[in-house]
Formats: sequence, C-alpha cells, structure tokens
Amino acid sequence: MSNKLSNRISLPIYFSLIIFFIFLITVVITGLLFFLAQVFGLLNEELAQDGFVLPIMVLIACTIIGTTISAITSRKMVKSIRIFIEATERLASGDFSMRLQLKSPPEFEILSENFNRMAEELGGIEILRTDFVNNFSHEFKTPIVSIKGFAEVLKNDDLTKEERDEYLDIVIEESTRLASLASNVLELTQVETQKILTNKMRFNVGEQIRQSVLLLAAKFEKKHLKLNVNIQDYELSGNKELLNQVWLNLLDNAIKFTPEHGEIEVNMKKNEDNLVILVHDCGIGIHPEALPKIFDKFYQQDTSHSTAGNGLGLAIVKKIIHLHHGTISCESIPLQGTTFTVTIPIGM
Repeated sequence: MSNKLSNRISLPIYFSLIIFFIFLITVVITGLLFFLAQVFGLLNEELAQDGFVLPIMVLIACTIIGTTISAITSRKMVKSIRIFIEATERLASGDFSMRLQLKSPPEFEILSENFNRMAEELGGIEILRTDFVNNFSHEFKTPIVSIKGFAEVLKNDDLTKEERDEYLDIVIEESTRLASLASNVLELTQVETQKILTNKMRFNVGEQIRQSVLLLAAKFEKKHLKLNVNIQDYELSGNKELLNQVWLNLLDNAIKFTPEHGEIEVNMKKNEDNLVILVHDCGIGIHPEALPKIFDKFYQQDTSHSTAGNGLGLAIVKKIIHLHHGTISCESIPLQGTTFTVTIPIGM
C-alpha cells in the first residue's frame, strides 16, 4: 500500500519541485541582475523611485528568464515523451524487439517496465500466430496434395483391382484426416471464443468415462491392449458434451502411443472438493523438452507427422478444462509412459 501511495504522489512532487526550482532560480537571477545593474549604475534613482516602471522591468525580466529556464528544463521531460512515442510507433509497426529504459520520474520507470512486458507478450503472440499459420498450412495442404495425387493415379486404366483399392483407401484416409482437421479447428475456435461455460448440468462423470471406453473398444481390441479401469460414480456439474471430448481425446491419445499388447490405466479419486482423473499409458513417453509444448496448437512431438493426428486435441482439452475452472497436467518418462492428470471442482 505504501509503495502504491508513494508512486501516486511521486510525480506531483516531482513536478512541484521542478516548478519551485524554476521559480527560485528565476527570482535569484532576476535579483542578481538588478543588483549588478544598480552597482554599475545602470539604474538611476528616478527609475528606482518610480512605482510603475521598475515593477514592469522586473516582470519582463522574470518572464524572459523563467521562460528560458522552463524551456531548458522541460527538454528532458519532452525527450522522454518523444522516446515513448517513437517506441509505440515502432511497436505498432511490428517491431516487438523495442524496449524502453526510462528511469525518472518513478512513473516513467513503471511505464517502461509495463511497455517492455507488453512488447514481450506481443512478440510471443506473434511467434505463436506465425507457428499456427505455418502448421495449419502444412496440416491442411498435405492431405489435399495426397488426395490430388492419388486421384490422378486412379485415372490410369492399367491399375489392378488391388492397387485401385489401395489408392482408394489412402484417399479415404486422407479425406478423413482433412475432415478431422476441419472439425478440430472449428471446435478449438468455439471453445477459445467461449468465456462462460454454458449448458451446465449435473451428470455421472464415472458413467460418462465408461461410455467413452466403450466407444473406443474397437481401437483397444485392434492393438490388443489391456485396460485397467478404477472408476467410481461421482456427479459433476459441467458441460457434458465438452467433457466427453476430454475423455475421448485423452483415451485416444493413450491408445495411439501405446504399443501393441500394452496397458492403459484410468483412475479416479475424490480429493476434498475436487475430482481427479488420471489416464496413464505405457507408451513411448514425451521428451522433457517437448513436455511444456504439448498443449500448444498444432504441436506434435513426431515432427515427421507419421503419427495420426494434427496437434489440436490437447489444446482443445486444456481449454475445456479451464472453462470448468480445472487444471490438467502431464508427467512423462521417455520409453516408460505418460500420465495425464485432470482436476475439476465438483461443486463449481
């Protein structure tokens, strides 16, 4: 509180001191000039005794001297303002490397710190935007080019039935991938623009997770995965449809990165006023350098893009969890597995 108060009064005191010193210097210089003028006989007794001429001379002298001193002392303040204007112009033109180093008065130092923080945040947003556009272009272009190429090959009458079926399967797969990308981008846009959670209702989240497991049963069987589920029946208040996407996405990721005949665990526990859901797989794990980026849009640890997916699922999951005032975290050890932990308030 004292720091805020001192910051509030520092600028008025700063300007008050400047005005006081300008006034003091003006009076001293004016007095000194008239004293010297009298010593050297430049002022005669008639002027000194005149009650009208002398005050006017003093007023004119004070005005000239005061204006000159004010112009000189204000140059520093004006210079600081000009530096700030130039910095904002460079920032507006896209130069996010611009930084301010104003030190006085204290308000200008605070202004510099806030400006530098803003420039840093905008620079980070610009990098994310550029990465988003580049990744989106890559993810969107790749299946289109693939579909176009195989469609041209299918025009060849010399293809055998096996080759034609193989190429058609690839076209169908790439079309599905493209549709999934468009759907995920739409879902991400919807949840990102959503600030308030709508369509809230109380429902059995344990039953919902069990249904999600059943929906993915074919994928579990295809890879011969073992599933250990420790789920209780707890009621939760939230958007049922959005949370269903969370469980499907986390389970689908676990299946995707778990090798055949591997094991996946889903556990649930109640912790005070929160519900904690853990999804663990024994897959390839995530590299420590990649761990902080897994919730970024379009981020994929597999830079070759050989693994199915477009890097939007976890970004959607994180936003949905935040809409429910919850948290999601990830712990992973390369070649040993990954655990996602979702914590959601029960009575939100």
